[in-house]
Amino acid sequence: MTAFAWWCLALCLFPIPFLFRMGVHPLLVDRRLRRIGVKTDGVCRGVSRSEDRYSTSFQFHDAEGYPTIYISSLRAGPLAHEGDGVTIVYDPKSPDSRARCESELCERSEAWHSLWVLAAIELLFLVITAAVLIQQGVLA
Repeated sequence: MTAFAWWCLALCLFPIPFLFRMGVHPLLVDRRLRRIGVKTDGVCRGVSRSEDRYSTSFQFHDAEGYPTIYISSLRAGPLAHEGDGVTIVYDPKSPDSRARCESELCERSEAWHSLWVLAAIELLFLVITAAVLIQQGVLA
């Protein structure tokens, strides 16, 4: 294979970690929380804004009474306002890293958009790589 074919192959493999981290992983966490998540009361600590996107910070106590802070991912609008009471759903095995506001679980995740965009980019890279490898005679 030529150097150009290796570059195409590397380009084809490059998006895979992003596809998992930004598309598949958040959807798997949401699914797990819907299945085994524990509901508890939480309080909105505040809302931060970045380029017309909002991230909401919540504090809640897990089943053992430990205070935990959950910060939502960036989204189109805030989930709550400072001081509002909300229901938090968390994974009892990992409340620090797997928690969501109940209203987040009830709506369609923005991870679906990331998943489809990244899958389309990956498909484009696969087609280009296959075409290059066929032209070079590596694939028949």
